[in-house]
Amino acid sequence: MTATTTGAAGAARAAGAAGAAEAVEAAGPRDALRLLCRDSRTADGPSWDELPWGRAHAVFDASPDVAEVVARQDLEDWLDCGLLHYPVLNAMRGGIPVPPEELTRVMHVSGDPRGGYVDGAKVRAQLAAGATVVVQNLHEWHRPAQHLCRHLARLFSAKAGAVAFWTRAGEDGLRVHRDDGHLFVVQISGTKRWFLYDTPREAADWRPGYVPEQDLAGAGTVETAETAETAETAETAETVETVETVEKAETVDLRAGQVLYLPEGIAHHTRTLDTESVHVTVAIREPGLRDTVELAVRACLAGVPDHATLSGTPADRERAADDLLTRLADALGRVDRAALVRDVSRRAAETRGSR
Repeated sequence: MTATTTGAAGAARAAGAAGAAEAVEAAGPRDALRLLCRDSRTADGPSWDELPWGRAHAVFDASPDVAEVVARQDLEDWLDCGLLHYPVLNAMRGGIPVPPEELTRVMHVSGDPRGGYVDGAKVRAQLAAGATVVVQNLHEWHRPAQHLCRHLARLFSAKAGAVAFWTRAGEDGLRVHRDDGHLFVVQISGTKRWFLYDTPREAADWRPGYVPEQDLAGAGTVETAETAETAETAETAETVETVETVEKAETVDLRAGQVLYLPEGIAHHTRTLDTESVHVTVAIREPGLRDTVELAVRACLAGVPDHATLSGTPADRERAADDLLTRLADALGRVDRAALVRDVSRRAAETRGSR
């Protein structure tokens, strides 16, 4: 259904990613950065030991293997010589998904028509029209990304997955949104400008998805290419960008060979500058609190038969529920916390992908 990396170049990149990853031990963000970074200093100052995990963004130079986890030529090859299928490859234009029939074709396999295969000419036409082409689940079928994500999952004890984004020059990406994971953005080619807003401190203060404009700190109009086009002149449009975006967001211009770390939940949107942009986003999703609670409760309920019921009168059922909850509370109090954390971390690291 999907393409695979073939040839000497792909094999070399896969071997390089695997070799680099095997050189580190599972110890968390610091050692994961040894895999991702060219050296121990990030581009904007902090060292591995000072990475503001969960607190603020950071930019650093990518290690050679990570900088080539996807090559620009790979995208061309996938369109022309691969078996990519919708929605593994999809596209967004103006924040709206491009219909699959505008990206795909019918392929005849042993005489049988099979729909949904990516049509390279259609995809390139959408790209030229301003769409962002998205290639999903690289960790499933593209060997260098698979090696990278598997080892990052082990190092972070978390889920890890990779997605590629391809956008022509001068286009905006998705409108302002938040992601439910820590992101490492690897810039493959071109330069992409990132507009970064607030980083929420508590999980209760935000949710993944698009951010209503009024919810952003320092409310005002969020400038995009679309709003800029409504200005009467190019000079006015330039003024709109300068005033509105600088007041509302910190900007980072991410160049080829760099990696941008974004903490979970930070509000952001992007714009490609004067050349087309290709970047790969690696999402790290740590074990959820709900997952942890569910695992602990399941262990405590192991002794309760599936066929056991609340039986009798309402008063009888209330007494049975009270007895069950009392025993559950006692059992939860005796849970081995260290073993629970190890188990939920192992489960996350062994999950294929970041969801």
